[in-house]
Amino acid sequence: MAFEIQPTIGLIVYLHSVKHSRSLKQFGRLYYVSKRMRYALLYVNQDQQEAVTKKLTSEGYVKQVVPSHLNELVQEVEGKNTVDDDDSFDEDF
Repeated sequence: MAFEIQPTIGLIVYLHSVKHSRSLKQFGRLYYVSKRMRYALLYVNQDQQEAVTKKLTSEGYVKQVVPSHLNELVQEVEGKNTVDDDDSFDEDF
C-alpha cells in the first residue's frame, strides 16, 4: 500500500463571526483564521471542492467562499527559468 499525496486547494471562507470558525474543521483542514478580517483559510481535496463549496455557502454563518489561486501562481513561477533572469543583473558597478 503506497502513500499517495492528494492534490488540495485552498478555500477562503468569509465569516459573519469568528466564533463559528471551529465548525469549519468538519469540512477540511483549517489552516488559518483571521480574527480582525473575519476569514478562514481551509484546505480541501481538489476533487471535493465543488461539494464543500456548496455546503459552506448554505451555512448561515458564511458570507462568501472564494477559491485560492495560490496553486496557479506556484505553477506559473516554477515554469520560469531563473538562470536567464540572473544574467541580466551581471553589471559592473
